[in-house]
Amino acid sequence: MKILFAILNVALVAFIIYRHWKFHRKNEIAVFYWPGLLSKIVAGIALGMVYLYYYQIPGDTFLFFEDSKKLTELARTDFLSYVRFLLFDEPTHPLWTEIVYQQSRALFMVKITSLFGLITFDNYWITSLYFSVLSFMCAWRLTITIVGSFPSAKTAAIVAFLFFPSVVFWSSGLIKESIAMAALLFLSSAVVKIWVGKQMPWWEWTLVIFSAWIEWHLKYYYLAVFLPVAVAALITRRLSAIWHVKSLAIKMLLWSVTFIGPLAIISALRPNFYPARILAVIVSSNREFISMSSAEDVIEFPALEPTVGSILTNIPRAVVSGIFRPLPWEAHTMFQWLIAFENVILLLFFITSIGNASLMLKSKDRLLLFSMILYVFTLCVFLALSTPNFGTLSRYRISFVSFFLLLITIENPLVKKLVALIQRS
Repeated sequence: MKILFAILNVALVAFIIYRHWKFHRKNEIAVFYWPGLLSKIVAGIALGMVYLYYYQIPGDTFLFFEDSKKLTELARTDFLSYVRFLLFDEPTHPLWTEIVYQQSRALFMVKITSLFGLITFDNYWITSLYFSVLSFMCAWRLTITIVGSFPSAKTAAIVAFLFFPSVVFWSSGLIKESIAMAALLFLSSAVVKIWVGKQMPWWEWTLVIFSAWIEWHLKYYYLAVFLPVAVAALITRRLSAIWHVKSLAIKMLLWSVTFIGPLAIISALRPNFYPARILAVIVSSNREFISMSSAEDVIEFPALEPTVGSILTNIPRAVVSGIFRPLPWEAHTMFQWLIAFENVILLLFFITSIGNASLMLKSKDRLLLFSMILYVFTLCVFLALSTPNFGTLSRYRISFVSFFLLLITIENPLVKKLVALIQRS
């Protein structure tokens, strides 16, 4: 039975991929479709293999799967009880005590995994395949949307969202980041479409709402930064067009005003984002990670306290560390060496992009670029301060590092030379 389900699911995935490819095969970057898809699928398999044979611990990926199997077993014996468990987090439910992940965001991931478990007959690798393909499709959607809207960002978008190694690896397979990044990238593609004035049919708007709902339940802090920034940029652009605003200063004032509304809503919905509490949450998380980590594996923030002054003092270190560390002389494990190599590349791209700062200021889309910079900056600071472990941060930072890479590789002279070299060879 399991073999039959495996064959049927592989056939279904192949059909979905074929239909998706057929729809996009005439796109100008179609040549990158199959390499990008293959990278995601291989990365999803590699993720499971790394936890299985390198770490030799179950890790989130297999613990999510084991919990999901308990739910699918319940579904096969008492489907109504399974549905009730999906819809409500009831500690009184008979299955509650058997679940390892009872925390709401982790449990939400378990529930999603169980839905795929019903289809795959509890096959970890095929469930991982579904997640990887879904993640790729959302990355592909954002890439072609950017390329179609901003041709000068073609190479930058391809590198940032389809082939940057850590982003590909940590957004593939059976982990929260795989689904969370898929939702984030779908939302990003919608923002780009609205920005350039493209119409979206009702089903796309439905998927936008669904993606926001998924993001909120899996990685609410992604959405807590992304949504206010995106809404402020889009509303400011619209109002500036209606009122014929030309002054950058007035546009920035409009942006600031429209930024406050969604930020206040987010803060009201999540206790951890209450202004009086967020600093304490950051410092508490920081100390918890430091207590569980080796001294050489963490970013040190001297005298970090839950005060505005202390946080502001540590922001420069958080930005540099969140994007560029560990560097080669700080690496101690194979994965740290790989991330350190990536960070050197990021540093080179950043240095060679500094000369383009004036081009960004003159761009007609500078408000969108500014919003992207603020998103990267804010999420980087938040994650670096609250998650100072190099290994964990390398996984969490994919939520902003791909956008940072996009920013620093647009019209980058080093990237142009590398592309020319590749084309000649």
